[in-house]
This record gives sequence, C-alpha cells and structure tokens, in this order.
Amino acid sequence: MNSVPDQEFLQNNYEVLFERIKLVSYMLISTYPCFFIVDFFLFKKMSSPIFKFNLSAIHIAGFIISLLFLFIYKFYRNIPKRVIVTWYILCYLLIGAASSINSQLFTGNIYSYIIILLGVGVLFPMQPRNLLILFLGIHILFITGLFLIEHEHFTFLSKVINSTGTLVLSFLISLSFYSFRKSDFSNKMKLKRNGENFRRLFNLNPNPIILMRLDNDEILLMNRHASEYYHLQSTDSTPLNGKFLFKTEEEKHNIVSRLKEQKSIKNYCVEQQITPDIRKWVMLSLELINYLDEACILIGVTDITDLKKNEEELYKHASFDMLTGVLNRRSGLELLSQQLSAGSESQEFIICYIDINDLKKTNDLFGHSTGDDLIKTCCETINHHITNKDVLFRLGGDEFILVFFQKQMKDVQQLVRNIKHGFEEINGSKQKPYSISASYGFYHYKPGTVITLEKILEMADQEMYKEKCDQKRTMINPTPNSDRTVSQI
Repeated sequence: MNSVPDQEFLQNNYEVLFERIKLVSYMLISTYPCFFIVDFFLFKKMSSPIFKFNLSAIHIAGFIISLLFLFIYKFYRNIPKRVIVTWYILCYLLIGAASSINSQLFTGNIYSYIIILLGVGVLFPMQPRNLLILFLGIHILFITGLFLIEHEHFTFLSKVINSTGTLVLSFLISLSFYSFRKSDFSNKMKLKRNGENFRRLFNLNPNPIILMRLDNDEILLMNRHASEYYHLQSTDSTPLNGKFLFKTEEEKHNIVSRLKEQKSIKNYCVEQQITPDIRKWVMLSLELINYLDEACILIGVTDITDLKKNEEELYKHASFDMLTGVLNRRSGLELLSQQLSAGSESQEFIICYIDINDLKKTNDLFGHSTGDDLIKTCCETINHHITNKDVLFRLGGDEFILVFFQKQMKDVQQLVRNIKHGFEEINGSKQKPYSISASYGFYHYKPGTVITLEKILEMADQEMYKEKCDQKRTMINPTPNSDRTVSQI
C-alpha cells in the first residue's frame, strides 16, 4: 500500500499528465486540417483503398478522442484523473500501433509506432508498473498485427527488434523522468512542511546551493559547499547580497523575468568572477520557490570550468591545424563561404594563394620532420608580418591561403615583399638546412561579384602556378636587367 507522500505525488503527477494531455489534444485538433487534406485530397487517387480508409479512420479517431478529452477537461474536471490519463495513453499507443500496421500496406515502415512510443515515454512518465503493462499489451498486439501482414521473415524480425528496442528505451526514459519528478516532488514537500528539514537537506547536497530572496537579492541560506566555492567563509553577520552571481543587473533582471514566467531555468551557463583573481564557468539551475511564505530563488551551482576548457580544446582541434597553429582548411573555407553568402553585407577581400617551394625535396633530403619544420617556419614568418585583420589558413600539404580584409592590392604586395625579405633573412642566416621560398597568386574579390569559392581558389591557384613557372624559367635562363618582378616569397 502506498504511503501518504506517495499518494500525494501520484495525484500531483496525474494532474501534470492531465494538463499535458490537454496540450496534446489541442495540438492534434489544430493539425487535423492537414490530416484532412492528406486523407481526402492527396490520397484521393491512391490505388490502395484499404490503406486510405484505415488512415482516415485513425485520424478521425484521434480527432474524436481529443475532442472528448477537452469536453471532459472543461465540464468534468473532478473525474478521477488516473483513469482518464491511463485510457488516453492507451488510445495514444493504439493509434500509433494501428498507424504503423496500416503503413505496411503502403510504406512498409513503423515510424508512427516508434515516434508515439518515444512521445509517451517523454511526455507521460506515469507509474512504471502501469506504463509497463500498457506497453507490453499494446506491443503484443502490434507484433501480432505485424506478423499477419509482413510476410518477409527477415523484415518482420528486423521490425520486431527495432520496435522492441524503442519500447525498452521509451520505458527507461519514462522511468528516469518519473523517478526525477518523484524525487523533486518529495524534496519540495519536505521544504514546505519543515524549515529545519529544508536546512538539513540543503547542507547535505554535494553541490553549492544558494537560497536568495527574490525582491532584494539577500542570500537567506548557503550551504557549506557554496561558502567554500565562493570564498565566503566570513563570520560577519552582515547579510550577503547575491548580485555577484550575475554579470550585470540586466542579466539578473532577465533571469528573474524568465523565472516568473517559467518557474525554473535549467543549465544556465555563465562565467563568474569568484575572486578578483579567479574566474570560473558555472552552470546554474534556478527554481522559483516559496520559502517561509516568501518568494525566493533556489540556485544550484555546478562548476563546468574544466568542461569549458575541454570544449575550447575540442574547438581548437576542430578549427586549427595542429602542425602550424593556423586555421585549418575547414575553418578557412567556412570563413570565405560566409563572406560570399553575405550578399550585400559581404566585405571586399584579397586572397593570396601560397605554395611552399621544394617541400618534397626537403623531405627527401632531410626527412619529414625537417619538412614539417620548413612548413612551421614559413607560417611563423608570415604571421610575423601580417596584421590581426588578416587571416592565414592551411589549405593542405604545402599550400596556404592568406586572406586580406580592408587592404588595397599595393598594400598586399608590399606586405608580400616584407614576407619575402623575412625568408631571405632566414636563408642568409644559414640556421636551417633548407632554403625557404614560396610562390603565390592573387585574386581580388569585390562585393557583388558572382563567383563561387571554388572558382576563386582555382583562379588564385592558376596565378600562383604561372609565377612558379616563370620563376623556374628565370632560374634556367636568367635574363639580365629584366623588368619583371619575380613573384616568389
């Protein structure tokens, strides 16, 4: 026999589910015109009248059941909600099973059943025992119907496995939600009935927890973990103000407004100044509660600083080339694609296609580690001469792209000459066993130009290749007093 707290939770849970069924009913009724169009217009000429008839019947049944529930909700709200919720979920599952069995006549899929199983698990976390009985009963009917229609043994077995796996997953989801709600409800009841018990539970929590008065931000309760986390172990009896939990007054105002609307905010991430020298990332869970007849905010704090660092590391690995430290191909091409897709808001830019000379020769003579050093030295030299507004990324292998924003071609050419001079200084110092040089080609993009990113790179590559060929001809047949500028870095 259930205890009094369990009975109170069951009643509350069925109240919540009763309200959710109301929302689902409104949704089904509002989407019924779409079903009507599908049933009586789009499928009008379908060759399978059985499928069309069954589909129409299922949709009409769902419409009628929803109307019936809304009628009960409005005029018979005192009716036992447990019975209504159970029967409605049963009808919901039956509709899903019937829809999927009917789909075997036309599409051969069981998506409807799977979607409704998951929907029930997420939206209607009722008593696990009752839900399991409903699930098993409907599932047996579904498998039986599927067996009578599906004649392919392998296909039948595959659908049974998929649907059964979904049923188990849906039940586990519902069980998790149910357990969480039951625990949450139990804690709230204890807090409401006994302030002393509330304090004990408050201090037993392993995470920092703060109870703050809503109207003036005064901290009423703070457990030991919160005091240690925020370095607030002072014995001073002066009431603490909770404004330090938020970056700005505007942020706090927005959070309070959301709390008044939603009653709770989960997983709110913010960076906090713990001390003048320490900043940490935290994830806040905020609840608007009534404590001793006062509106208060219960704030749970979870330190996610390490998680943020890992996130930054993952971003770095995903966005930067590990050898050189510059942007990788994906990030660089994404940046250029965003500029081209910005339309009238796109910026004018110049790209320089860079190809490091004789990398293969360096690898063959000195090994790949020396070749890697050549690539890194080139990038370091280039980065030393470009500005913060310029972007360098590795296209692949020994090829790099320099993107110049807010620069004219003459400025870019001067910058390239500076990079060339930097390479010459390294070569002259004889610090490296190799000689550094690179060929390049330009493309100047202006907003409004209709061109693809692939074409831009191709044209810059062609210009670079011309320069590389000219350089080779110059090295083989040098021309005295030539007016041509060697386009090599």
